[in-house]
Amino acid sequence: MGQKVSMREYAKIRGVHLNAVQTAVKSGRIHKTTDGKIDVEKANQEWLQNTDPSKSRHPESFFEHGNENTKVSPSSFQQAKTADVYYRAMIAKAKLKKMTGETIDRKKAGMHAFNLGRSLRDLFVSFPTRYGALIAANLETDEHKTVVVLDEYVRKLLSESKELIEREL
Repeated sequence: MGQKVSMREYAKIRGVHLNAVQTAVKSGRIHKTTDGKIDVEKANQEWLQNTDPSKSRHPESFFEHGNENTKVSPSSFQQAKTADVYYRAMIAKAKLKKMTGETIDRKKAGMHAFNLGRSLRDLFVSFPTRYGALIAANLETDEHKTVVVLDEYVRKLLSESKELIEREL
């Protein structure tokens, strides 16, 4: 337990107005003891941990009479603020990449790949019917037999490519 003082005395120790201490107590940044006094050591640590330094009118000076060896853990407020700024920057970076075309929507890319695969499959499946007669005429063979053989091999090729695609995923 450290020295216990009134709010007015603590304001003098901190070098701030009484109103600043009252606001800090009211907002829960520092706490009073059960007897209504302020424990200076505990309040100093709470003040450093819970006060946003960017809102301070005066640069933070460690207390002239304070213990120089007091170790203060990084402020939870500062950590939260740093995390917030970091994540906002990451979101902005992702939006910029999307706007410049460096990245694309995952759902759209998946749909495009699916539609492309289906179109290629339909093209391959229709190949024997569309070109079987022309190939048969060039080879001077039976048209029906040529279409059936082409259809058989195209389907075999598609089933092999399906296995290859599934193996790669």
